Amino acid sequence: MPARFVRGLLWCLLLMPIVLTGCGGGKKQEQQQKQQSQKQQQGKQGDVVLQQQMKMYQDIKKSEREQQEKIRKEEKKQLKKLQKDQQKMLKRELEFQEKVRMGSNPWAGGKKEKQQSKQQGKAGTKKESTEKKNKSPEQQQGKGKEEKKKMPGG
Repeated sequence: MPARFVRGLLWCLLLMPIVLTGCGGGKKQEQQQKQQSQKQQQGKQGDVVLQQQMKMYQDIKKSEREQQEKIRKEEKKQLKKLQKDQQKMLKRELEFQEKVRMGSNPWAGGKKEKQQSKQQGKAGTKKESTEKKNKSPEQQQGKGKEEKKKMPGG
C-alpha cells in the first residue's frame, strides 16, 4: 500500500498544478473579458464625450453664423439708409443748382414758392393777353414803353 499511496500522491502533485493552471486560466479569461468590457465602456464614454463636443461645436458655429447674418442685415439697412440720404442730398444739390441757373434766390423756400410763382406767371400772362385784346395797337406800344421805364436797369 505504501507504493500505491506514493503513486497517488505523485499523481496528485502532478495533476494539481495542471488543474490549478486550468482554473486560473478561467480567471485570466474573466479578467481579460472585464478589461475588454471596460475598454469598450471607456470607448463608449469617449464616443459620448466626442459626440457632446461635436454638438457643442456645431451649436457654436450655428450661433456664429446667426450673428454674422444679423450683422450683414444691419449693414444692408445702414447702406440703404446712406443711399437714401445721398439721393436726398443730390436732389437738394440739383434743385439748388437749378435755382442758381434760373437766377432766383437759391436760399428761398422750396416747392410751394415754385408753384406759386408758376401760378402767378400764368395768371399774369392771361391778364396781359385780355388787356391787349381790349386796347388798340398804339396803346399797347405806349404801355410797353412805360413798362420799360418802370423796370430798373432798363
